[in-house]
Amino acid sequence: MPDWFKFGRKSDVLDGRFSKDTPLREVRYAVVDTELTSLDTKTNRLLSIGAIAMDGPKIRMAEQFYTVVNPGVHVPAESVLIHKLRPNDVEQGIAPTRALAELREFIAGRVVVGHFVQIDMKALRKELGDQQHELSNPAIDTARAHRWILQNSPWREDLEQQMANISLAGLAKIYDVDFHEAHHALEDAFVTARLWQKLLEKLSSMKVTTLGELLKVGKA
Repeated sequence: MPDWFKFGRKSDVLDGRFSKDTPLREVRYAVVDTELTSLDTKTNRLLSIGAIAMDGPKIRMAEQFYTVVNPGVHVPAESVLIHKLRPNDVEQGIAPTRALAELREFIAGRVVVGHFVQIDMKALRKELGDQQHELSNPAIDTARAHRWILQNSPWREDLEQQMANISLAGLAKIYDVDFHEAHHALEDAFVTARLWQKLLEKLSSMKVTTLGELLKVGKA
């Protein structure tokens, strides 16, 4: 088993705002998704951010964040087919610095959750430049949490297939979450929030009950 799947692996020291002893039902989350100009982490830029708040397993439908971002670069035509943000839409977006300032306010005091969230966090921190340390919230990857659940559940013959099927659509099917191919940051954040509800229930049944234990399981 790879070290990062192991329940007992060491995690980094937490920001003082977050206590490892906090029960999962009391942890405040911000489920985040982004749309980017491409998946090339060296050159991609931020186009939109969607986020939805959760208190424990409860989705706070009235607490949402969404903005289109204008990074001031060309938007590749092939990416428009995916995220549906046309150059004209992007031109009307807000500056990355303003978008990140508003996002940081929305996620203050919350643990960030996302599907392959390390991609989102890297893109967000890149936009922050020298101030990337300002986005220091702990982050949980739903794909990583799901893989830990598989690794620590009774063995199944299709384990290898299950381990490989970790797209958002794939996990939505496994956990019976309605999914429509959106590639819209807020809609995908909502799907991820519903998936996170299911994962939290499963993790709790497997004796993962505190933020500290959760970070050992799914920290990005």
